[in-house]
Amino acid sequence: MNQMSRKANILITGSSRGLGRGLATHYAESGNVVFGCSRGEADFVHSNYHHHMVDIANEQEVINLFSNIKREGGKVDILIYNAGIPLTRHMLLTSAAEADKLLATNLLGAFLMIREAVKQMKRENYGRVINFTSIGVPLGASGCSLYSAAKSALEHLAFSLSRELAGSDITFNTIGPSIVAGTGMVDNLSDDALSKTRAELLKPETISIEEVAHAIDFFRSDAARNVTNQIVYFGGVR
Repeated sequence: MNQMSRKANILITGSSRGLGRGLATHYAESGNVVFGCSRGEADFVHSNYHHHMVDIANEQEVINLFSNIKREGGKVDILIYNAGIPLTRHMLLTSAAEADKLLATNLLGAFLMIREAVKQMKRENYGRVINFTSIGVPLGASGCSLYSAAKSALEHLAFSLSRELAGSDITFNTIGPSIVAGTGMVDNLSDDALSKTRAELLKPETISIEEVAHAIDFFRSDAARNVTNQIVYFGGVR
């Protein structure tokens, strides 16, 4: 049976709002077991959804998360690293405290979550890690230097881990969504910023959560077992 149709245990970070919440809803309603985590509580309730309050930049809390999932009788087949702090501000106006907070969530948190997930995946000799990057990386968006740098580092982390674990059935791939409806992304952009972003895209239309899930479903399918270290950007950027 193809992995796209087979149900899986999916861990989604940043699942209390935005894209993460949309994906948690999509996969829980599709019959998958979904473990979600965020710093706060979630307002999404479903029999297939299990929420954990975790600071993903805290090593012990991340370790405890995976222990709790195991204690609940679960394991993680797929990790979707969606959590991230956005920051649109010129470098000269960015404080060290803001930079530290962004890097802790967008990069250190990813490292910790992936490390603990891979420990378990290696025991099962199966796993799919799917990270979310930003179209701001290839576009070189103004005012997003630190955010884009962290996302670029996340892309390289997937590249390095793809080599480290090439001998196992664990893959590392990355998705860069464009403008996603129903996630608050449009609401967080001014009309001018939104127009500028659309002008940079070959395909400027707003995309749906289901379209993002379609890309995830390809990377988690059996047909993609030899696809690793790849980045898919929406919007026609490269």
